[in-house]
Amino acid sequence: MLDAIQQRIVGVLIEKERTVPDGYPLTENALLAGCNQKSNRDPEMDLDATAIHPAILALREDGWIARIEGNRATRYRHRIEERLNVSRDQQAVLCELLLRGPQTPGALKPRVARLGFHAEPDAILRVLHQLAEDQPTPLVERQPRRPRERDSRWGHLLGPPAESWLAGATDEADDVEAPSRSGPDRPPAGAGGERTAVEALAARVDRLEADLADLRALVERLTSP
Repeated sequence: MLDAIQQRIVGVLIEKERTVPDGYPLTENALLAGCNQKSNRDPEMDLDATAIHPAILALREDGWIARIEGNRATRYRHRIEERLNVSRDQQAVLCELLLRGPQTPGALKPRVARLGFHAEPDAILRVLHQLAEDQPTPLVERQPRRPRERDSRWGHLLGPPAESWLAGATDEADDVEAPSRSGPDRPPAGAGGERTAVEALAARVDRLEADLADLRALVERLTSP
């Protein structure tokens, strides 16, 4: 099982191979920058060399990444295809699940497109089912639908899910089940309450993004000849 930092490293290596092939394989500094990138990441991270280096060593030992010796700097590449025997389309889906956590097929559509997998949500769903049926160990699973969600999200099974998603799911459930709760049972205001509000807002934004992607897919299907 991959921990959160290891998941981020593997996801970044797959992503950068597709999006910036001229810079791939990555140096440790480039890999660190990719892990701390603010766009297309959930949760955002603020790692340093002391955190990323042990994770790199563990991934090398377990066969997830390989070290490439160069004249100027050591570089790293992923070994996801050899490690899991997955296709390029399946790699793209796993990459986005590693970088952003559980998502619907509609939300995945524009995100996997930037990795070279141009497909409608139905085709992405078929890939997810293939990964869920992988033997001997499934690589993804359908997540329990959260309150007010129309479509189910899918998450990878390569390690524990992102804490921010779990917190968002809990916050949404609390909002639905006890909207009028007040008094001493409510958590006190302060930094913790602010974090909870931010996490709940992030969950709503993700849900809106997924809904927008679904609507775009529906419009494309209706308007296509």
